[in-house]
Amino acid sequence: MNFVSRLQNRMKLSVVIPILNSHKAVSRQIKHFNMMKLPDDIEFVFVDDGSNPPLDAKDYQLKNLRIMMTNDKRNWTQGLARNLGAREAIGEYLFMTDIDHILSKEALLAAHDFIGDKMVFPRYIAVLTIGGRIRQDSAILQAYGFDMNRYQRGRKRLYASFHGNTFVMKKETFWKLGGYKSKHCLYGYHAPVKKGEDCYFNTQWKHYAAEQGLKIEIGPKIFLFPVGRFNKAGDNNPRGLFHGLSYEPNR
Repeated sequence: MNFVSRLQNRMKLSVVIPILNSHKAVSRQIKHFNMMKLPDDIEFVFVDDGSNPPLDAKDYQLKNLRIMMTNDKRNWTQGLARNLGAREAIGEYLFMTDIDHILSKEALLAAHDFIGDKMVFPRYIAVLTIGGRIRQDSAILQAYGFDMNRYQRGRKRLYASFHGNTFVMKKETFWKLGGYKSKHCLYGYHAPVKKGEDCYFNTQWKHYAAEQGLKIEIGPKIFLFPVGRFNKAGDNNPRGLFHGLSYEPNR
């Protein structure tokens, strides 16, 4: 009996993470998840969107982990990878997120117990160490490129806003909204405004939620590596942890 057959109708939550050439980050995330005592009905669906070398489930030990392959070598097809993860997920709810986000145990448990319409999460800057532990002290944040001028500003200095690509939603609702539209996933780069896949999907949600009277709930905090605008040098790949797609448009 295969994995899906054994677990069919037993999963409450599927954590879906698209991944491209982020092997070091994957290793840290696996250790992080293994430190948590999580309910048995949470699965992890990693969607490999063309990594070289490909991710291999045999290299990782994590309960209820599956790795799906898109075999897609086009630039920036993250939204399509998310769709594949959503199709293959067997949980009633989807927890969509990215590999540079660090999910807290509190967020995972809240998502597991969630019975509402949509849950989103405030993000705070942190680093996940080689051993899989969350750290926010100034020394390690500076080592990973965090702008320390920002670190000196008030009690919200590590707050990194919400992000439209990290949320919990019923799988049924995700597909009622049509998932991520192909035409918004094939620009060859991340389009953060207007017709980017996240923006378009969330616009669809807002219209649907208004019609149906659905609500958004704020979940516990999660964390984010100091990447992009939160990095002093604007680096999306500090210490080579993540894909370098922003710098390799013709890969």
